[in-house]
Parts: sequence; structure tokens; C-alpha cells
Amino acid sequence: MIDHLLAALEREAAGQADALLAAARADADRITRDVEARLARQQSEVLDARARELRGAAQGALGETQRAARKTALEARDRFLARVFEAARAMLPAALGSDAYRAALPGHVADALHAVGDEPAVIHCPESLGDAVRTAVADRKQLVVTCDAAARPGVTVTTRDGAVVVDNTLEGRLERLRQRLAIQVLARL
Repeated sequence: MIDHLLAALEREAAGQADALLAAARADADRITRDVEARLARQQSEVLDARARELRGAAQGALGETQRAARKTALEARDRFLARVFEAARAMLPAALGSDAYRAALPGHVADALHAVGDEPAVIHCPESLGDAVRTAVADRKQLVVTCDAAARPGVTVTTRDGAVVVDNTLEGRLERLRQRLAIQVLARL
């Protein structure tokens, strides 16, 4: 009987131990799942934050690279236009002898004189243009034509009091047309 009692107690103890062990395993599994879920959430949050940070840094770097590329392109365009206009300036002295310039000269003189009206003025031009300029203004006695071999190609008109100076040299005209010409030059690229 004692043997039966001891066997029954052993069975009951083993059953309780099995139940406790099963409950402990279930608790351990639940705790493991909770910890894994919490770690997964934390890992996801950290990775999401890092991804946002990296996306922001990449967008910033991309923006900076784009700005640098635009700056480089604009600088190259400016250097190109400077070379184009420098080449054009170098051609200006030779243009004085062209038939096209000689035909346009009276209009250039008239444009410059329009700015000074009837004021007494001095027209300054290269010696090669002296006769043509004098012919263009022969009827205006308040004007004096001065010629100089070193004068810039074209005409400059200055009122006698120096208050108004009109630069209608080829270089001055080129500079006034620079923006429009630059657009046309760049459109051909």
C-alpha cells in the first residue's frame, strides 16, 4: 500500500512537474516570441531611421552634384562665349574696310547723332573712316570730325561739354548686342 501511495505520489509529482515544465516552456516560448517581435520592431525602426537618414544624405549629395554640374556647364558656356566674342572683336578692325560696313556707316553716324540732337559735338573715328563720316555730316556745321589711327573701329560722338558720350563703335555695338547674339550662338550648339 505504501508502495501504491508512493507510486501515486510519484505519478502526481511527475504530472505536476510535466505540467510545470509545459507551462514554463509555453512561458519561455511566449517570452521568446515577445522579445523577437520587440527586437524586430526595434530593428525595423532603426533600419527605417537609417534609411531615411541615408535617403536625405543621398538627396543632398545629388542636389549638390546637380548644382556643381550646372555651375560647371554655365562656366564652360561662359568661357565658350568669351572665346566667341573675343574672336569677333579681333575681326572688327578688318570689318571697317568691308562694303557692308561702309554702306551701314551713315546709319551708324545718324544713330549716334540722334542721341545728342542739335548739340555741338565731336565725332571721333579712325582715319580710314574720316572722309565717309565727314560726308555723312556735311550739312551739320555744329559737328567736328576728328580722326585718329588708334581710334576704335566705328564712331564715338561726344557733346562739346562732355555731358553725353555715344559709343557707336563696332565693339560698343557688339557689346550692346551681346545677350541677343549669345542666345543665337548657344542655340546653334
